This record gives sequence, C-alpha cells and structure tokens, in this order.
Amino acid sequence: MMLLALTMSPAGLAWAGNVCGLSPNDWCTGPKDGACGRHMNEADCRADTKCVAVRYSGESVVACNWDERGFAGNCPAVGCQDR
Repeated sequence: MMLLALTMSPAGLAWAGNVCGLSPNDWCTGPKDGACGRHMNEADCRADTKCVAVRYSGESVVACNWDERGFAGNCPAVGCQDR
C-alpha cells in the first residue's frame, strides 16, 4: 500500500520518472544547457554572477534559506543555469 501511495503522489511520479534534483548529490545541468550549464559544481556556478542555481527539491530536515540567486548555505544547489 505504501509503495502505491508513493507512486500516485506528485513527488512519487517525479521520482519514478527519474527527475533530477531530488538527491543532494545530483547535478542536473551540463554544457548543453548554455553558458552557465558548463559549470559542473556549485562553487563554479556561485562564482559566475551571470548564473543562478537550480534548487534542490528533495526532502530536508530544515527549511532551505535561498538567496536571490538560488543558493542556500544549508541546502545544496543541484545545477547551474543562466539568469
């Protein structure tokens, strides 16, 4: 029953469809995503002021404190994209 409930919920559908960004270790962008997509880690993305973070969308024990560019000190970024 629990498995059925997970696959029927919106989060379960995203997970079943292998959507990136639900795991803190995901990195969801790459060179195909434009100039900012070439950054392959959060530090490089954060250093480029033309870029914003793709926010982690998985579960967290605490609320993420996102800044204006989508970075948080207490939650990971899972990708990098143009503003």
